[in-house]
Amino acid sequence: MVRVTFVLDGQETIVTDGAGPRPPRAVDRVMLLAASRHIQRRVGDLQCERHGESPHVIASGPSPDRLEFSVKGCCDPFVEMATRALGTDPA
Repeated sequence: MVRVTFVLDGQETIVTDGAGPRPPRAVDRVMLLAASRHIQRRVGDLQCERHGESPHVIASGPSPDRLEFSVKGCCDPFVEMATRALGTDPA
């Protein structure tokens, strides 16, 4: 399963469906949950054929509506594949 990390305004933010740490505003929480679900739909089933690892997606920005996505993984070919699947390929 893909790991998703949100970094808002330089601070890591934990987003959950239930109880637990949340962004300060409800609208931010809803936007981050939607982004998390989008990421899961796009790359949630990906796994490196060579190493068996899942991708790690970092969504960062000053606010939930201005996120930029980056992908980390076990090897460059897998990162490129996950980046293309996520739709954040800069090319």
